[in-house]
Amino acid sequence: MAGRLFVIGATGYIGKALLATARAGNEVLGTSTSGADGLLALRLEEPGDFEYERIQPADVVMVTAAISAPDICANEPERVRSVNVTGTSAFIEKVIARGARVIFFSSDTVYGERDSSFDEHATCDPAGEYAGMKHEVEKQFLNSPLFKTIRLSYVFSKDDKFTRYLAACAERDEEAELFQPFDRAVIHRNDVVHATVALARRWEAFPQSVINFGGAKVLGKVDMAQAIKETVLPNLKFRVSSPGEAFFKNRPRVINMQSPVLPLLLGRPARALGEAALIEFGKKSEVEL
Repeated sequence: MAGRLFVIGATGYIGKALLATARAGNEVLGTSTSGADGLLALRLEEPGDFEYERIQPADVVMVTAAISAPDICANEPERVRSVNVTGTSAFIEKVIARGARVIFFSSDTVYGERDSSFDEHATCDPAGEYAGMKHEVEKQFLNSPLFKTIRLSYVFSKDDKFTRYLAACAERDEEAELFQPFDRAVIHRNDVVHATVALARRWEAFPQSVINFGGAKVLGKVDMAQAIKETVLPNLKFRVSSPGEAFFKNRPRVINMQSPVLPLLLGRPARALGEAALIEFGKKSEVEL
């Protein structure tokens, strides 16, 4: 890969980490809605305002930006759709027209709720508004050789909402409340970042248009909390409760997603949650593990 990398949504949960890592050995440009701090300005609800002449045929554009909160997607579908579908699709179309490659960040929820293990060959049955929007964008471009989609499972780091909640409960000596069932192929954010950069650098070596990004083991919230307690938060206490049917309207209970491709991108198996927790909380380095 001789071109540059673009991180769309470079101030977000994944985009920020991706930008930092991708800068090692690559020329990288990032975008944000404001364009502050040296980033390019891009508002996906108004994609026509972007400076597309900056993008060249050898570049790889990684689209991480989206409105992802399930409840916002369900309650404000028109506003969300203007960003997640209409604007995103227009942006991708113009990028591909310039001959650049696109890595689109999608979701495991496009598959719908599934108890049994499946890989990238499974058919889709989107669960919820967000999943439907992601799948709609995918369908527009999956036949293009310049487009690949990453379907993310739950992405763990010390900065994810659930882990921050657990850490705060442990610090205050409060009992955390865990909703079950909520089972996902939890993946470390570092693995997402490293595998994405590898895909950008080795595009031709991976002809797949769809790649699942999930850890090797499907975990529920209790499994996650127990792994974090055993490794980095020994004082953590928790109880299990059911959130009721309304919670699951836009959140599948179980998505047992796997991928034979991800370990090839990483050059190793995806990190187990306990190992990832040690890295995130500074107990171990990635080299040590």
